[in-house]
Amino acid sequence: MTTASKGTVLTSVTLRYSDMDILGHLNNAVYATLFEAGRVAYVEQRLGAMTPVGAGYVIVRLEIDFRAEARYPGTADITTAITRLGGSSMTFAQQIRIAGKLVASAACICALFDLTRRKALRLPDSLREQITIAPLPAP
Repeated sequence: MTTASKGTVLTSVTLRYSDMDILGHLNNAVYATLFEAGRVAYVEQRLGAMTPVGAGYVIVRLEIDFRAEARYPGTADITTAITRLGGSSMTFAQQIRIAGKLVASAACICALFDLTRRKALRLPDSLREQITIAPLPAP
């Protein structure tokens, strides 16, 4: 399930038993996948029609802060917002909450990428106009 409000997109993902590791908590690699689900939902809902044909988004940097243990079963609520625009990049701020508890936060820089030339593209004005800069609540 995905919902949107001014500047943010909330995506809910049901955790699977296979997302757990031998310690009985959410495996660290799964967090990156959950954050990806949030970014994809944001791009599809907010930027999809404005993304140039033949272009996509590539991750330049991904930084994850693990804040609390997450365990199965549960639903991960991923809040995603854009907090900064660069020449060819945008910075996403993201949080994962399970049962209302903040378990992880992330900052991800993505660049607009020409899929044929394999180079970064400047963010077009039409795309910039669709982006609302929205900080997330402090952890």
